[in-house]
This record gives sequence, C-alpha cells and structure tokens, in this order.
Amino acid sequence: MKKYLVSLSSLLLLGGLSFSEENKQVQVVSSIPITISGGITGGYFWTNNQAPSNDSDDKLQLSNGILEFSGEFGKDIKFGFDLALGSVLIPSIWDGGQGDPMRYSFSGGAITTEGAGIVWGYTTFKPYKGISIDAGVLPTNIGYEVANTYANPNITLGLVWYAQPVIYEGARISFDLNELVNVPLGFYAEYNQEYNTDNFAVGVNGEFSGLSFALSYYDYRANRNLIDLVLGYSIANVDLGLNFDYQWLDDSAKSSGQDDSAYGVALYVIPKFETGKGEVSIPVRLEYFDEGTSGIYSGGGENGYSITVTPTYRPISNGFIRAEVAYISTDKKIFKGGTKDNKTSLAVEIGFTF
Repeated sequence: MKKYLVSLSSLLLLGGLSFSEENKQVQVVSSIPITISGGITGGYFWTNNQAPSNDSDDKLQLSNGILEFSGEFGKDIKFGFDLALGSVLIPSIWDGGQGDPMRYSFSGGAITTEGAGIVWGYTTFKPYKGISIDAGVLPTNIGYEVANTYANPNITLGLVWYAQPVIYEGARISFDLNELVNVPLGFYAEYNQEYNTDNFAVGVNGEFSGLSFALSYYDYRANRNLIDLVLGYSIANVDLGLNFDYQWLDDSAKSSGQDDSAYGVALYVIPKFETGKGEVSIPVRLEYFDEGTSGIYSGGGENGYSITVTPTYRPISNGFIRAEVAYISTDKKIFKGGTKDNKTSLAVEIGFTF
C-alpha cells in the first residue's frame, strides 16, 4: 500500500503550500510529518432469502470510503495519532451487503450509525522504546478480518468475525519485546467500553519460523467471554490463515436450560499468481460454527458452515477488481422469516488503496 507524506506545521494558517506531483508531498511550514492513507471501494451486492417480503435483494454500494491520517513525532519520548474519517459498509455473510454505510457512534459505543464521520481515531504515547499507550476509539486486536474490508481477502465479512469485537472507545498498553530485548513477541492489555459496557482484553502476538500468531482473551463484563487465536503462514505462492474462537456466556447472560458456550473456526487459503499484467488471486474462506442454543453466532441456528470464493485481479499494486460468491447453511431455518436454512450472496467490487 503506497502512502503519501504530508508535512504540516502546528499553525496551518501561517504557512505557504507547495505540492510536488512527482513525490505526492505537501509542505505547509514543515514541522510534523503526517502520512495519508486509506481506500475507496464500490460495488454491486446481491443476496437471496433476505426477508419474508423479498425473494432477493440487491444494492449498488459504496463499501469503503476511508481517509486515514497518522503520524509520529518526538525523539526519545514520542507522541503519535491515527485518525480515520469516512464510512464503512461492513457487508457480512449474514446480510449479503444489504445494510447501509456506517461510522462510529459515540452514543451507541460501536459502529452502528448510518453516514460518514469518524470511523476510528486515537492518540499514542511512547515513553520508552517498545512501550506504547493508545487512547481513543480503537480498532480491536482480535480476529483475522477488519472492518475496512479493502484490507481483507474477501468482500464480505465472515460468520466468525460477526461474533467478535470491532471498534470501541478504550485505552491499550502494548509491549514490543522485539524492540526491548530483541525477542519477536508482543503483549497488550486494554480496557474499553464497547456498547457502553466495561470490558477488558489481554493478548500476545509474535512470529517464529515464518508462522505469525496472535492469542487474545476478551471479557465482555456481565455478558460473555472470548478466547481468540489467529495463525498465518505462507507456502510458496499460497497464504494460509486460521481464526479460531471459543466463547462462553456469563451466568447472568443466559436463560435456564440455554447452552453457555460456542466455537467458530475460519480457514483462509489464498493462492496468488503473477500474470505479467498484474496479480491474480483466488481467496477461499471456509467456516464452521457450533453454538448449541447459546445464540452467540447466529442467534437461531445451532451449527452451520459457510464457503466464500473471491477471485481478485490486481493490474496495479493498489488497485483491484474482484467478484465473490458466498454461501452459508445452518441446521435451522433462520433466513427469510424462518422459512429457509441457507443464503447465497454475490458481489462485484472495484477498489483503490493509497
């Protein structure tokens, strides 16, 4: 992903402005380096078995529109920030992309509000090499997939992602042992208020012999608990990923006779091929969940599986066009007003990142 460097002074109104087409650099009384990145994607989304009154639904959507500003300054003691403005569709395999673009809702404590605005934004303090403290609206560390879907191999978000935390107000402290003692490990602990409740999380991540991993524990206070494992590895021209969740309800969050635990697993297989005129990849996502009567993943089915295939063509490194077919099946009839046990979604998307 190419990023553009912008230099800003703390008093923008006092400076002149110069722009170089060659290096995409803007100078406004240079003092603080700011990087601009992001992505914009749009496409067509179709799904069936969406609602009792509709056999199928389709929409032309702006699926991502993100302009991200980030920067870090200081020498021994550093300060930084990351601010993403715009909107995200968050098209899931459950709704087939039939929702509306959203931003962060401070009143709701999550990504819930239609429209454009702040998607995430936080400040960073680094008092010592390898130690950082983030505070603000934070993207979660949990899971293989992210809400700004141009960074994912698939267009839609999977059923495992659907039961994970997303973006929330909170504070996080991280320790990078690679910088502290030259060991490829990191640790973090956080407190957050997703959905306006008190939650906390801890985790470890690292890489050994080409295998990347992240293991986290997340506690939704007086609701449920989540253990999440993410693995990544590459063999020749194939990227592999695994996301495993185990979740259980607190006693206060379950009804008498209700199952209190569930698990979900997602496998990602992403072969890539160079064609001489760009890159072709065929990401495949295979998922399975078993929730009993806990309702953690589907809210109705006791188990189910999904298959997602997303052929993608990148004629340039930061531009792509991709198509997708996604199929989900459950053991109960939970779609189209309780009359169908499966759903098929199709999508075509064009995207550009910078």
